[in-house]
This record gives sequence, structure tokens and C-alpha cells, in this order.
Amino acid sequence: MLELFRQGGVVMYPLLLCSVVALAVIIERIYYFLVIRDDFEEVMDKVESSLKQNRVLEAMQVARRARGPVASVLTAAIARQGDSRQVLEDYVRKAGNEELYKLERGLPVLDVIVSVAPLLGLLGTILGIIESFNILGAMQGVAEPSVISIGIAKALLTTAAGLIIAIPTAIMQAYFNRKVDRYILEMNRRSIDIINLLANNRGEA
Repeated sequence: MLELFRQGGVVMYPLLLCSVVALAVIIERIYYFLVIRDDFEEVMDKVESSLKQNRVLEAMQVARRARGPVASVLTAAIARQGDSRQVLEDYVRKAGNEELYKLERGLPVLDVIVSVAPLLGLLGTILGIIESFNILGAMQGVAEPSVISIGIAKALLTTAAGLIIAIPTAIMQAYFNRKVDRYILEMNRRSIDIINLLANNRGEA
């Protein structure tokens, strides 16, 4: 592997950086999505049951124990349950935006790496081919074909490295985006549910 890395030339260094950053972001996102809970129905049922019995403190405790963006939105709503519907909606929207930032953290970095890694690989290949033809020119065209083919094969290492980095990164990015979309949908649904529930408890329309 070290020999292949050396043969790839100077472009292999930014490609190595891309791979390290992508791996770090992917590991962090996997850990994040494993930690947060996604039992939306169970948490919402417990909160709703407590609020209907006017046990606000109990509902708050249930929401706080359930980690994740949906639980955070519920917690924010219950904390401001005495405010008007408009104030409550604004506060819940703000809480949702904060959770959205947490959900999408690191994903733009993966997007950049998916785009940049193949381009870096292509750049390395072009530079390698130019170097091979410069060698051919210096030898006045008498070099054996094997010399050129070896040079081109080395140049193509960077393209392969770029694709090896970009393809799994793109797959993981798509997976994370689907997770984020799911949480956004649930945050929107539960926000409406909790706002309506709190408003009804106060006798508001």
C-alpha cells in the first residue's frame, strides 16, 4: 500500500486527507444516529397521556429522557406551554431549526468530498500521463512501450483512489440524508400534534 501511495504522486496526499475526513464524519454520524432515539410513537403517547391528565412535569420528564430531535421539540413546546399559540409555534420552530442543524452536521463536508475526490484523482492521472510523455520525449521516442504503459498505470492509481473514496462516501451520504429526511418529517408531525394538544388544553381553537 505504501508503494502504491508513493507511485500515485503528490495528489495522493490530498486524497488521503479526503479519506481521513470522510471516515471521521461517517463514524461521528453513525454514532449520533445510534444514540438518538426514534421511538416517536411511544414517546408521543406518553407525553400526550400525561398532558391530558394535567401532569405537565411528568410530560416534561418523559420528553427529556427520550434523546433525539423529536424529543427536543416536544420538550421545547412543553416548556412554553403557558404561552399563546403564536409564541409557542415560533419557539417550536426555533427548536426544530436547532435540531435540524445537529442532524445535518458534517453532511456538507461529505458532499464536498464526493465531488472533489474524483476530480483530484483525474488531476493526478493527467499529471502522470504528462510526465510519461515527457519521459518519452526526452528519450526521443525510442522508449519501449512497456515504459509508457507502466507510467500510465501508475498515473491511473490516483483516479482509482479518488473513486474508492468517493463511492462509499456517496453511499453513506445518501443513507444519512434519508435518516435526516425521516427525522424532519417526524419533527414536523409531532410539532403540530403537541401544539394542538397544548392549545386544546387551554381551550384555544
